[in-house]
Amino acid sequence: MPPTQGRKTEWRQGLVLQHQAASALGLTSAEDPDSTVVVAISHDCDIANPAEREPVVEVIVGKRIASLGADSNAKTARRLHIEFQTDEGAVPVELVAVDKVSVEKHRLLCTTPRVGWALTPEGLATLQHWLAARYRRAAFADEFERRLKDKPARLDRKIAKALAAPSRHIVVVFFDVDEGVEKHRVGPADAYRLRITLLYDGTQDEPVAYEAAQTAADRIQDAFEAAFFRDGAWQSVQLLSCAPVSDSVMTIAESRLLKQWRLDHMSLDDDPQQPLLDQA
Repeated sequence: MPPTQGRKTEWRQGLVLQHQAASALGLTSAEDPDSTVVVAISHDCDIANPAEREPVVEVIVGKRIASLGADSNAKTARRLHIEFQTDEGAVPVELVAVDKVSVEKHRLLCTTPRVGWALTPEGLATLQHWLAARYRRAAFADEFERRLKDKPARLDRKIAKALAAPSRHIVVVFFDVDEGVEKHRVGPADAYRLRITLLYDGTQDEPVAYEAAQTAADRIQDAFEAAFFRDGAWQSVQLLSCAPVSDSVMTIAESRLLKQWRLDHMSLDDDPQQPLLDQA
């Protein structure tokens, strides 16, 4: 008989299955079973609700990785790098959105969470933002996206590369294209006007975070100038500014005027993986 479902379950969003339980449920990766990390991602209330109302619990089958990369801080909608606090110290884990699995609730409730594994409150908030990003996105104009992706410059990749090293410090990348007014641009001489804001974490080691964000901003500025500034004039995309800003300084009202750009951003012509327009 399955256990009686009640609100006193130990399970919460962000908790991890024990390895034996993950294996019994068929969730262990065949490629590297020892590195598998299965994370419960259903909301706490959905987990606690009776099975007749919420018959399944969603989990993501992730894996341990050597270190956090550019996919930390929910900067991509498809993949998340996040640290779990464990008895052996901080353990970086990679989660991929398409690796979600629904588990029958009574089967999960026959298990207990992995002891000593948990997200910090900040980590849980990051997980929640990342999960929401699949359903709450903004889109940039297809022509603007095409200009960033055009060869040989591939500015989208150069931005991602510049953000890789300071990824632990940079929380959000905001784009302001033409001051939020959608304009139909035709030809290289008709350049989009872009401002980039690198919002960095000002709560932990602020001087180091600022320096890392400023270095990334300088690299992005150099890449745009090399690609789009010729003979004293901007072509295709004019970068008006690229500046680091502390998250303790930017207001919610200011953030609502900007669109968040994600490293895996696609235009509307590609597929529905647009970035999150963060309202918080």
